Amino acid sequence: MNKIILIAVLFVFDLFAKEILVLNSNAQVEKYDLLQKEFEKDFKGSHKVLDIGNMNVKEVKEYLYDEYPDIVFAIGAKAYKVANKFIPEKEIFFSGIINYKRLGISKKRYGVANEVYPGMKLTLASSFFGNMKKIAIVYSSYTQELFKEYKAIGSKMGLEIIGQKIDKDTKIDKKKLLQSDGFILTSDPILLKDKEILLGLLKTLQENKKVIIAYHELFLQYGASFIVKVDDPTIARQISSMIRQNLAKNGFEHIQNPMGTEVIFNKKLADSLGIEYNGFALSIVNKVIE
Repeated sequence: MNKIILIAVLFVFDLFAKEILVLNSNAQVEKYDLLQKEFEKDFKGSHKVLDIGNMNVKEVKEYLYDEYPDIVFAIGAKAYKVANKFIPEKEIFFSGIINYKRLGISKKRYGVANEVYPGMKLTLASSFFGNMKKIAIVYSSYTQELFKEYKAIGSKMGLEIIGQKIDKDTKIDKKKLLQSDGFILTSDPILLKDKEILLGLLKTLQENKKVIIAYHELFLQYGASFIVKVDDPTIARQISSMIRQNLAKNGFEHIQNPMGTEVIFNKKLADSLGIEYNGFALSIVNKVIE
């Protein structure tokens, strides 16, 4: 009996003996701050927190070498990059990274994607806007795989996904995009880089009464009528659960799609543009703007 108790005690000790560091790219960013706070509410194990928003690279490097944590929860790309650079042998969990695949995720890297799974977004959009059969997407080399995923899933759902690939010098073919019934805005870094071009595109789509589906409520003021976004508190709890599973040596999916989503419908804009939607599907919407 004593032997069994000793084994149990040693197991519990091993479970929480690992040093865990929450590395925040910048706690002044609302999204990052929320992810950190919600994680700390859910994760009951011992851990340290470091906000590197106002630290230089040398300071961060020295801290990581001195503390040498076993597990890092990196919030945002900046935190992930420094952890991956200075302590690559350690286990790193991440969230809040746009297009995480561009970072070249390797072994001992775990996290939750920053965008809603394409299949979920297409399902919600097609349920709500029943007449939408052709959807346009602008993508670059950064989001090419994401576009392919949308196209493959859309094909199975009877939706035609048309796209235009751009680079830093490409002009957007608005006529091609206007052949669609709706437009999905992704967090593509090339498209988002030039605010004037992006807002010009959104204005043209709005003037032509196209459904604009975006990933953040910021775009409501620029013509988006449907927002499908990740729910950050759920992602924080998801990461917390993944770390607990890792500590307990249980299996889990290393890179996961976000479990929680939030849907916002700009009814006022849709009505003013004469966009048809399924009123019976309002139950899928978390927030309606009248």
